[in-house]
Amino acid sequence: MAEGVIAKAEEDIKVAARGELGHALEPAPGLLPGELRPHPTPFKYVLIAVILVVVTALEVGVSYMEGEIPNGLIVALLLIMAVVKFVLVASWYMHLRTDQPIFRRVFTIGAIGAIILYTIVLATLHAIV
Repeated sequence: MAEGVIAKAEEDIKVAARGELGHALEPAPGLLPGELRPHPTPFKYVLIAVILVVVTALEVGVSYMEGEIPNGLIVALLLIMAVVKFVLVASWYMHLRTDQPIFRRVFTIGAIGAIILYTIVLATLHAIV
């Protein structure tokens, strides 16, 4: 009896999910469930790794320019490069660019929430002006 109720509930949930999400739960041909496009080729992974190495080298180079350019500019450049690396890793290696948009939204909201929380804590501790 309980198994029949559970099976019926599972079927009802599947029908409701299909109604809400359309066919988003069904994988495209040749893809895993939730994927919109195929994964990158190994060459693209290596290319992104090379780009990450170059950006890291630029970060190290900028950090050695202390005294030659204003500290505010150094901080801004390092933050921009950190964001570029973060976006590359999240989109390519965490496959956010191949998955459903909802995963990207959840990840982005979580990252923004973490930044806001971190800023509030630092402001509360008077660590930032």
